[in-house]
Amino acid sequence: MVRPEPAPVWWRRFDWALYAAIGSVLVAAGGLAFTGVSTYYATQVAIDQLEQARDEAGTQERRQASMVSAWSERQKNGGISGVLANRSLDPVTSVYVKGTATSPGKTDGRSFLVLIETLPPCSKIFLPAKAVGRKADEFAANARIRVETVWFRDAQSLRWRRRSDAPLAPSAGPQELPELRNTSGSNNFSKRLAEAVATAKPMTKCGQ
Repeated sequence: MVRPEPAPVWWRRFDWALYAAIGSVLVAAGGLAFTGVSTYYATQVAIDQLEQARDEAGTQERRQASMVSAWSERQKNGGISGVLANRSLDPVTSVYVKGTATSPGKTDGRSFLVLIETLPPCSKIFLPAKAVGRKADEFAANARIRVETVWFRDAQSLRWRRRSDAPLAPSAGPQELPELRNTSGSNNFSKRLAEAVATAKPMTKCGQ
């Protein structure tokens, strides 16, 4: 009588090759998932770093230009003078200044446009009525001078525009406005404007 073969022990009942293959697939899938997540976060970090670098470059690019400004100050004779200032440690060049001069008792100002070849570093220039007119007496001595827009080139030869009612912005240069082709004068040709530039006053806390 033939005896039945004994049942194989439990560990011999499993197809270990199959389970090993399944395990390998699961491990590989897990590895791919981990790699995908790692790659995603690495990409996000790289994008953030790139954006930060761009922001820093933009801030550095604007640094000198942000130190150029204009405002008005009252004079002893009752008039108001325009003031142009450069708080940076480098000069700015090709400075076009557009504004209006309003005589006492009047509400409508007359436009002027002057060109200052170089605005020295860490200095401010006063622009009284006699300095911005085509003639010394074109505007009343106690006229109110209001600077509306300033165009200039920084030390990196980048062009900028600063308006009294808008933030600093990159500029295409003087060709932005047709009237810039007909200036009231340049400090290379106007003695009165040249004197205003020559008497530039030093400023404190420059380069900050």
